[in-house]
Amino acid sequence: MSSARRPPHSGRNTSSAASSRGGSRRPASSSGSSRSAQSPGQRPRPRKRRAGMVSPTRRLRVLIVLVAIIFSFVGARAVQIQVFNGKAVAAQAATDMTVARSVPAVRGTITARDGSVLALTESTVNVVADPKRISTNGKELTTMTQADRDKAASAPAAMADIIAPALGLDRAEVEAKLRKTDSQYQLLAKQVAASTWSSLNTALTEAGFIGITRESNPSRVYPYGSVASNVVGFMSDGKGAAGLERSLDSTLTGTPGREIFETSPMGKIPLGNQVLTPAVDGTDVQLTLDPDLQWMVEQRLADRVKEVSGNWGVAIVMDVETGQLLSLANYPSFDANNPGDAKAEDTGNRGVNAVYEPGSVQKVLTLASLLDAGLTTPDTTYKIDGTIDVGEHTVKDSFTHGPIDITTRGILVRSSNVGAITAARAMPAAKLRDYMVKFGLGTKTDLGLPGEVSGSVPPPDMAQYQADSMAFGYGVSVSAVQMAAAVAAVANGGVYTEPSLIKATGTEGAMNPAEAPASHRVVSEEAAHEVVKMMEQRTIYNDAQIGIPGYTSGAKTGSARLASTSGGYSGQVASIVGVAPVDDPQILVYVLVARPDTEGAGLGMAGPVYKDIMSLALPRYGVTPSASIDKTQLPLVKEEEPRR
Repeated sequence: MSSARRPPHSGRNTSSAASSRGGSRRPASSSGSSRSAQSPGQRPRPRKRRAGMVSPTRRLRVLIVLVAIIFSFVGARAVQIQVFNGKAVAAQAATDMTVARSVPAVRGTITARDGSVLALTESTVNVVADPKRISTNGKELTTMTQADRDKAASAPAAMADIIAPALGLDRAEVEAKLRKTDSQYQLLAKQVAASTWSSLNTALTEAGFIGITRESNPSRVYPYGSVASNVVGFMSDGKGAAGLERSLDSTLTGTPGREIFETSPMGKIPLGNQVLTPAVDGTDVQLTLDPDLQWMVEQRLADRVKEVSGNWGVAIVMDVETGQLLSLANYPSFDANNPGDAKAEDTGNRGVNAVYEPGSVQKVLTLASLLDAGLTTPDTTYKIDGTIDVGEHTVKDSFTHGPIDITTRGILVRSSNVGAITAARAMPAAKLRDYMVKFGLGTKTDLGLPGEVSGSVPPPDMAQYQADSMAFGYGVSVSAVQMAAAVAAVANGGVYTEPSLIKATGTEGAMNPAEAPASHRVVSEEAAHEVVKMMEQRTIYNDAQIGIPGYTSGAKTGSARLASTSGGYSGQVASIVGVAPVDDPQILVYVLVARPDTEGAGLGMAGPVYKDIMSLALPRYGVTPSASIDKTQLPLVKEEEPRR
């Protein structure tokens, strides 16, 4: 008897079976049907895979393939970098870590003849910030903790509280610069004293802040301020802008060095590669100027220019034999530490760049030339009237007179224009010009100051009226230093010596004397001495105004109109030049005072300054007082008797 066969899997829960095979139970279909609800005896329907579904096995295979591809690319790139481009990549990385900085040379000092420092360089720095480093406190962004982020966010404000008062800056402006996180360089302050930087750096380090560094930016300091500032000059933007600072800039500057080192976000790597090429410091320069005498001369000159309502003035003190300038004073002047406070025209040196006609001081050179050529003697007389025709013009003397027989000595003492013209007409114009050129006129002195002018003399084929004008100080232009050097040649026995300002140069205290200035003879010693004796008579005739107590001295005054920049004349220069002692001249003093009008003359305008300066200079340099002083007034006109 047969019984019905149970269908396969009958009585089993399909879901349980599926679960036992490791599959997860599927949720009921949307129709609500279930495979467990099949009727007995029915054959189970094959399971259908839902559209769009991928088997786990296939997913795994795809993932493995993708990972293999990625690793293949990474491996290939690694091979490219390490095998084929290894050196280039390493070099680029090293370059990204390498910083190169210039190492400035220390600028040479400028000192006076006694070693007093007129210009020196102080070790100062620029304080700079790296806001990008500050924004991460020197750490990599990926390694920063929340505490690091909080500290970096508050750092600019806290750092500004430290930096602003230390450097005297506005706190808000400092913080604003520190928050420019897209920048790696923000200049906070220039030329900060090294001690100030040291204190600031310590405070920031103790507070745990980084990103503030320094860069060398030495500052130039002028301890004497306005004393000799028109000679020394000043600097601007790291370069000499005026005076010797400008003309000797390459000598004073030296050669910068270079430092190359490796750096990280935390700063310089102590044990990283470092290469240092030392700087070669600039050369020190010692001047011939006497700082104390310079100060006294500047003060006296300034007082006098103000007293007479002048525009400007120049005073020169020179060693007759060596040509060294002991003082070269200007007024108005300026403080070399604050040149921006002065007018531009007052920051130059009018002793070399102001051009003027020398006036009657020129007669010293004219008469020396005539004496040297044997065309006159101190007692030679010339019959002159009160006026003389020069070209289309009439020239007259400053003193009123009719026909007189004036001596050569009288021409100088009375400053006779008519007499100078009359005497000079005995010499060919070209020859007179040659003497003037030998005296240094028309040529720069090469003193070393910027802006020096050469002046001018008429050409060799000049007309007679030009020669006449040159004889008494017109028609020729000079600078104060040129004229001082020319008269010094007469005082130096007829030998011209180039004026000089540089006494020695060197480094690290090893100073080498400057080369001796060039010199040449212009007139004979006899002719030169006779002119100095005639200059002494000029002093004797005005002893109260320009005589130097205790010393014999000789002088010559002058006045001439100033050329206007727009043509013609505007104002005048009153001047006086003098030497002492007469028997052995050692010191020369030359003073000019410029006025906007034509009032006054050399004796009254410049004479008092000359007397004070010469009276200071002679004992200061140990010049022995004259043993005896003969104040006999020798004849100035024919048959005049000497007067005691």
